[in-house]
Amino acid sequence: MITKTYSFEKNGKQNDVYTLRNANGLEADILTYGARLIRLIAPDKTGFFSDVIVGCKTPEDYYGDNPYFGATIGRFGNRIGGGQFTLNGNVYNIEQNEGKNTLHGGYSANFDRVIWDAEIDGERLVLTHVSPDGAGGFPGQLTVNVSFTLTDQNELKIEYTATSDKDTVCNLTNHSYFNIGCQPTVLNQTLMINSKQITPVDSELIPHGEFENIEGTPYSFLPAKKLGQDMFSDAKLIAQCKGYDFNYCIDRFGKALEHFATVYDEETGRKMDCYTTLPGVQLYTACALNAFEGKRHYERYCALCLETQGYPNSPNCPQYPSTELKAGDTYHEITIYRFSVKK
Repeated sequence: MITKTYSFEKNGKQNDVYTLRNANGLEADILTYGARLIRLIAPDKTGFFSDVIVGCKTPEDYYGDNPYFGATIGRFGNRIGGGQFTLNGNVYNIEQNEGKNTLHGGYSANFDRVIWDAEIDGERLVLTHVSPDGAGGFPGQLTVNVSFTLTDQNELKIEYTATSDKDTVCNLTNHSYFNIGCQPTVLNQTLMINSKQITPVDSELIPHGEFENIEGTPYSFLPAKKLGQDMFSDAKLIAQCKGYDFNYCIDRFGKALEHFATVYDEETGRKMDCYTTLPGVQLYTACALNAFEGKRHYERYCALCLETQGYPNSPNCPQYPSTELKAGDTYHEITIYRFSVKK
C-alpha cells in the first residue's frame, strides 16, 4: 500500500512524502525532493521495528547541507575526473564541484536538489524528472523514472529507467546510509561483498582505468568480516579515506539481477541482502560524516552506503564497462535491498 502522508512548501513549491507499507509491517518513506529514501523501518529478532536509515530529523531539513542522504543521484553518480569527458569526438566540460572534478552530477542540475514528479502505479511509487539538454554540461534531454517498491518478501526494490534524445552518459544510483543495527557506528556489523577487484583511485578519489586484485588484503570482504576489522588499516586507500570509499567490481555471472552483498548485525539479528544488475558498488563508510545533527547525533562510521553503479570516471576509461547511453536506447537497472532476521 502507498499513501501520501506529508506535504510541505519550500520556495513556493510543494514537496511530498509517500509511505510504502507491506503486509509484514515494513514501511519506507520517500521524499519527492531528491527522490530520497528518508525512512525504512524493519524488525529485529525480537520483532521490534526500528528505522535503519541515517538521515535528517525532518523532511524539511533535507533542504540544508547534508551528504546526499537517501537521494537518487544523477546525471552521473560518483566522480568524473577533471570535470570533462569526450563522447563521439566532442569534449564536454561539466560542472566541477569537488575541486577540479565532478561529483554526483555537479552543483546546479544534480538530481538530489530537484523536486521529482510522483505517481502511484499499483504497488510502485514512480518518480520522474526531465533533465534538459546541457544541464550541468551533459548532452541530451534525459528523461528519468525511478520506482520504489516494498514487496511482501521484505524487499525494497529500486528500478531506474532513462532515455535521451542525444548520445550521453548516464549512471544512476541511490545514496542511502544504512545502519541496520541502529547503534552509534557500524563497526561491529558484518559485511560480505562478492568482489575480488576494486578500481584503485588517486589522491582525489579518481580511478584511471586500472584494476587491483584485493584477495587476502584489508580491502576484501570475501569472506565476510566485521567492518571495524580493517577500518583503521594502514593499507594505502583505507588510510587515505580513513575508511572505505571506493568502487568494488562485482563478480558477476551475467547481466541479470545478482546477489552481491550481505550486511549482518548480530545484536539485532537483522540481515540485509543486496542484489543488482549493475557492475559495481561504492562502499562508503561515512568516513567524512562527523558531528552531524540529524535524527540523532551522528559521528564518523555511523552508517554504510552500498551505492550500486557503473564504474566511476568510466567516460574517461575505456577499460571499464561503458556508461554511454545512445539516443533512443533505454537505460534500465535494478537494485534490491532485502531484509530478514537471524534468530
